[in-house]
Amino acid sequence: MQRRLKLALVVLTLALSGSAFGAANRSEIAVGTVTVPMRVELSRPYIDVTLTGPNGRHVTAHAYVDTGGGALLLSAGLAQRLGLRATGKTEHEEGQAFAPTVAPTLDIGGKRVATTNARAYIVTDAPGTLVHTDAELMLPGKILQRYVVVFDYPARTFTLADPHKFNPDGTAVQATFGGGMPVVRVAIAGNAYDFLLDTGGQYCMVSQTEPDAWSQQHPHWESVAGAYGPANMLLGPSETKLRMLRITSMQWGPFRIESAGAVSRPAGTYEKWMSNMLGTPIVGSIAGNVLDHFKVTVDYPAGKVYLAGPATARDAPIDMVGVTLEPAAQGGYEVAGALTGTQGIKAGDRLLKVDGQDIAQLPFWRIVELLGGTPGTTHTLTLQRGQQSLRVDATVRSILQAIPSPPISPMTSPSKPASRAKVRPRSA
Repeated sequence: MQRRLKLALVVLTLALSGSAFGAANRSEIAVGTVTVPMRVELSRPYIDVTLTGPNGRHVTAHAYVDTGGGALLLSAGLAQRLGLRATGKTEHEEGQAFAPTVAPTLDIGGKRVATTNARAYIVTDAPGTLVHTDAELMLPGKILQRYVVVFDYPARTFTLADPHKFNPDGTAVQATFGGGMPVVRVAIAGNAYDFLLDTGGQYCMVSQTEPDAWSQQHPHWESVAGAYGPANMLLGPSETKLRMLRITSMQWGPFRIESAGAVSRPAGTYEKWMSNMLGTPIVGSIAGNVLDHFKVTVDYPAGKVYLAGPATARDAPIDMVGVTLEPAAQGGYEVAGALTGTQGIKAGDRLLKVDGQDIAQLPFWRIVELLGGTPGTTHTLTLQRGQQSLRVDATVRSILQAIPSPPISPMTSPSKPASRAKVRPRSA
């Protein structure tokens, strides 16, 4: 598997392969349904939760919710405030260190969330917040499997409900659950594909084998080398070899998403490794740039997914300075690559300031926000190149142009997803 793949894949590996360290016999507070504010930062949902550790201290933490996540992740600083300690050997994966610990008591909006046998890890090299976010906690879908969970992106609210006591809004869309995670079916160019429903993902992702085939079949689909904005996962120079593209139209049940953006992932990431991990074949993940248009209900106990929203939605443009960033060794961010035609910026340049604002301690979503704007406008970037400090006026560009959508053709095989990889599901 290619080095430094998505952190969520690492967390899933830890959750499925590690030992259980959850506290036993915790009871739930009798609150049937709670709704709390949800912030969406770079297409990823964040909520505030209350944790109680072994020291009895109640701590409010900012968390992002990841339906594609397998284990609870806590920053080292949060773990320290809760009195949590490592309970086993630290595991090193993808350049980060994960120490197993007991899962703290978790409350959302006054509702106790069952964490019996939940796996939890301290990210020991994240002293304040989880890397390049402003969250101290990653809340995985694995912990929410006893509940009905509603991500209302338009209303910016998050709802957690007990099963059989909540009537979901919207239309049920075809879904299965692999490894306890929701897998949904969408139609692209008349073919059916299965994707992980991934709220922790900022941008839809798909195995490289599919974009390669789509580009040959649909040469008018806009594409560009690299990963920019929400598609940039801070994975380093390898992201400059990826490809972003606009899918003319994606049909998700009765809902149509026009000009849907996606970024490639190395062949094998989804159709082999993730598919085997989940026990069901997938080719990619549906992420925040598409989910942002809908109210998404995941009924874990019933194994159903519901959507409510416009019959036709259109993915947002990506208008920003065309740079792919990665973490800098000295802290902050540096340039891994630049969009063709970008002047004055080179790979290896360390980004120090945008329009005079120091960005070293900012979460990545704020960097993308600062680099964005109306195409044709400029931002002044302060860069460090070796021992030299430079100021470059960089132009905001439209990374991927929107494309018109032809009428949707029916799926060629509604009962069987199109895939060029033969995947053998993992035995139970």
